[in-house]
Amino acid sequence: MTNPEHPKAAEFAKLRAAIADERVRGLFSFRFLAANETFSRLVDATAHRILGSIDALPTASGITVQQAKKDLSIPWRRTVPLAFLYEKLTFAGVFEREDGRYYRGGTAAPDFDTVAAELAEREPGAAVAVEILRTLVDEAKRFFAGEASGDEILFAPDKLPLWLRYFSNDNLLYAINNAVGTEALSRLVPPDGGPFEVLEIGGGCGSAAEHVLRTLGPAITRYRFTEVAETFARHGDRAAKAAASPSTVVEPARVDMTLPWEAQGVEPGTFDVVYAVNCFHVAHDMDFVVREAAKALKPGGTVVVSECVRPTRFSRPIHAEVIFDFLDSFTDVATDPVRRPTHGFLTPAAWRATFEAAGLGDVRILPDVDAIAEQYPDFVVGAVLARATPSA
Repeated sequence: MTNPEHPKAAEFAKLRAAIADERVRGLFSFRFLAANETFSRLVDATAHRILGSIDALPTASGITVQQAKKDLSIPWRRTVPLAFLYEKLTFAGVFEREDGRYYRGGTAAPDFDTVAAELAEREPGAAVAVEILRTLVDEAKRFFAGEASGDEILFAPDKLPLWLRYFSNDNLLYAINNAVGTEALSRLVPPDGGPFEVLEIGGGCGSAAEHVLRTLGPAITRYRFTEVAETFARHGDRAAKAAASPSTVVEPARVDMTLPWEAQGVEPGTFDVVYAVNCFHVAHDMDFVVREAAKALKPGGTVVVSECVRPTRFSRPIHAEVIFDFLDSFTDVATDPVRRPTHGFLTPAAWRATFEAAGLGDVRILPDVDAIAEQYPDFVVGAVLARATPSA
């Protein structure tokens, strides 16, 4: 590695010192942080290359999102990812923004191929992110011309192997969500070794189930693994069963979180934990999904959501959003000024308001993303826990 920017040892040490919980601190290794910073620079390189490929880079007189949309005949639904690209490069210093107009900044854009090679060398398991971002670059003209949707581009049948590798515990950039979620669940295990029944919603390819079942072993007595997409579910079912302790009952099921859960076999009041990793934020109606999760809990049970968490005070683009902002399912959601001010990842304040509106309390963020972001504004990983009222 010859890049002088990495690892940012002083910044990383400051970040880790801000994580008061020793067990959580151990999850955020220098290895992860360096890979995460490299991926963020790769997103900057991707954004610049995409804007260049569609002739939307700022000129000397600057450019606005609306001007680019009009001049390039970009469909209105494509303005969300377009705005993200400009904003990400502005926070990187590649662009400057004044009165909604973007100009060239004082920082040179990273070279895509150079940073891609650095990420692949630094963290081979995360190199799949390079292939996904390269797909966005290669297909940008078709996407912004309205000739293909993000789902058609990113979830074409030949792209499925990419997602199996991306949503994997071998991909350190994604696996951190599974690790934080598992840590949250470990703190809910009954100390007397009694029943501990978990319902996972939107289990995808099974990496979250794999991580938690291998880590907690026989402490989990029943694990219902659910996923709605059949192509992912088959992989997830196998992963969950292979990782489970012989004494753990694994129940694969197909559940669409956007429809009533009881009608799909989720019995009300039967689970100690409803668990979701990088799932709830794509729900069109978040309030509905959280209410359904609350119904599934036993008295005193807990909802655990592990995913990117947007720091409340810092309005910064989250680099992982560059991929998902291209998907209508990610951006086309019902919003609320308090509970869900925007699409995508929620802030701790929005999560708290959402859970409390569903009758859940004792809302905690593990770790305290807002406090850590005061030291390191790009810190965006956490698990949100909310508890049902115990029985009288």
